[in-house]
Amino acid sequence: MTKEATVSVRLTAREKSGLDADARMKGIPSGTAAAGYIAEGVRRSRFPAIEFRDGQPGRVAYLVGSRWPVWMIVELVRELDGDLTEAVKLIRKPAALVRMALAYADAYPQEIKDSAALASRRDYAGMKQEIPELEQL
Repeated sequence: MTKEATVSVRLTAREKSGLDADARMKGIPSGTAAAGYIAEGVRRSRFPAIEFRDGQPGRVAYLVGSRWPVWMIVELVRELDGDLTEAVKLIRKPAALVRMALAYADAYPQEIKDSAALASRRDYAGMKQEIPELEQL
């Protein structure tokens, strides 16, 4: 279990109002929203080729300027038996960006594992287990 530490920050009244509004919309305390933004900012500073988008579960890491979530890049490289050159051709982004996505995945393996697991349950077979009356058209 990760230990938490407290940090005090100063925001302008406008920033605090925006934070409070965002937290209300998400149904979470303002401090929790702020902690999430800070954690995401730290990750972005370490991995500038990664951006975060709302999705399931929560905020999802994507390769910047693309529709490729990091978990999917990891899966693609795995399916290609580690052939980064071929992955770069398919992703159509510079190799340095793809390598950074893989480095992000190495740094946050549980996050990537959780995202991939959720996606795998969203195919027909996975959804059929959750909704037995589901029919394929």
